[in-house]
Amino acid sequence: MRVVLLNSYYCWSALAFRLLVMAISLASARAQQNETTYHRKKEYLIILAVVSLLILCTTLAVVIWLLAHKRSKRRRRSHKVSNPSTSLLVPPSWKIFTKEELRAITKNFSEGNRLVGDAKTGGTYSGLLLDGSRVAIKRLKRSNFQRKKEFYSEIGRVARLHHPNLVALKGCCYDHGDRYIVYEFFANGPLDRWLHHIPRGARSLNWSMRIQVATTLAQGIAFLHDKVKPHVVHRDIRASNVLLDEEFGAHLMGVGLSKFVPWEVMHERTVVAATYGYLAPEFVYRNELTTKSDVYSFGVLLLEIVSGCRPSQSVDSVGWQSIFEWATPLVQSHRYLDLLDPLISDVPELGIIQKVVDLVYACTQHVPSVRPRMSHVVHQLQHLGLKTAVSEKATSVGGGGLSASTASQSPISALQLVEVNII
Repeated sequence: MRVVLLNSYYCWSALAFRLLVMAISLASARAQQNETTYHRKKEYLIILAVVSLLILCTTLAVVIWLLAHKRSKRRRRSHKVSNPSTSLLVPPSWKIFTKEELRAITKNFSEGNRLVGDAKTGGTYSGLLLDGSRVAIKRLKRSNFQRKKEFYSEIGRVARLHHPNLVALKGCCYDHGDRYIVYEFFANGPLDRWLHHIPRGARSLNWSMRIQVATTLAQGIAFLHDKVKPHVVHRDIRASNVLLDEEFGAHLMGVGLSKFVPWEVMHERTVVAATYGYLAPEFVYRNELTTKSDVYSFGVLLLEIVSGCRPSQSVDSVGWQSIFEWATPLVQSHRYLDLLDPLISDVPELGIIQKVVDLVYACTQHVPSVRPRMSHVVHQLQHLGLKTAVSEKATSVGGGGLSASTASQSPISALQLVEVNII
C-alpha cells in the first residue's frame, strides 16, 4: 500500500512538473509573440511614414515643376510678343472714333463720299483723317444685341491681324447701337466691280491680273489659316469683300465682320441669293464651319475670277442656277476656252486653264477633308503665274499676241510671286 501511494505521489508530482514546464513554456512563447507583434507594428509604422514622405515629396516636386513651367511659358509668350519678328501680328495703332469725328471725316455721310454699298450693311463711305491718309468707313446694321464692350473686344482681336493682303483696320465707333468700322482705303475698290461692273473708261482685267488677284488673295487666307493661333475662319469670302490696290493686288476685308451682322439680316432673301453660291455645303446643311469652308468659298471665287460669271444667277427656266451647273458640262466636254471671260484679251495656254480649273474643283470637293490647304493653293497659283509670265514673254518676243506695252502693264512679276513669309 505504501508502495502504491508512493508511486501515485511520484506520478502526480511528475504530472504537475510537466504542467508547470508547459505553463512556463506557453508564457514564454506568448511573451515572445507579443514582442514580435510589437516589432511588426513598429516596422509597419516606419514603412508607412517613409511611403507618405515619398508621396509628399513627389507631389511637391510636381507642383513646383508645373509652376516653373507655367512661368517659363508666360515668359516665352511675352518675349514672343515683344519680338520684332512677330510685329506683323500687331498693327501700329487703332482708334476708337466718336460719331462726330466720323461725320467730319465723311462730310456728314454725304452721298458724294459714298462708295459701293453692301446689302448686308448700311453703306460704305470714304474720308480723310487729320494726317491726310484716306480711309473707308463701313456703317453696319444697327444691332440691339451686341453691347459696346463686346463690340470693342471683337474689334481689338480683329485689329491684331496684320498682313500685306489683309485690309488693315484703323478703328471703330459705337454710338447707341450704331456701329462703324474704319479701315484703309484702296483706290480700285472691290473686285466685284471689276468682274461685273467695269468702271467707265477702265480696261478689263486680263489673265495675268486675274492670276495675281487670286494669288495675293490666297496668301491672305493662308495667313489666317496657318500663321494665326488659333486659326481664323473668315466665313465670308466673296468678290465684294476683296479690295484691289493700284497694282491690282488683292486685299481681303471683312475678317470677323460676319460676327457683327444679325442672323435675320444674314438670311434675307436678297442676301442669300447673292452669297449662297459661296457657301460650303457642310455649312449650308449642317452649320459646320472650318478652315476648309473658306477653301470652298475661295474655289468658287477663283472660278468667278476666271469666268466672269457670278456664283449664282437668275435663269428664267430654272430659277437660280449655280456657277457649277453652268461650268461642269463644259469641263466634262473639255471646252475649257468656253469657261473664260470673253473680256480676257491675253488668252493663256490651254494647259494653264486646265490646271486652274482642276484647282477650282479640288477646292470645292464636297468632302471637306479632301480639299487642299490654302498654303498648297498659294504654291499652285504662284507656279501658274510664273508659267503665264514665261508664256507672255515668249509670245511678245515672237511677235504673236501681246505688244511690249501690254506686257509691261502686266502686274505679275517674279518679285510679287514670291510667297510672303510670316514668322
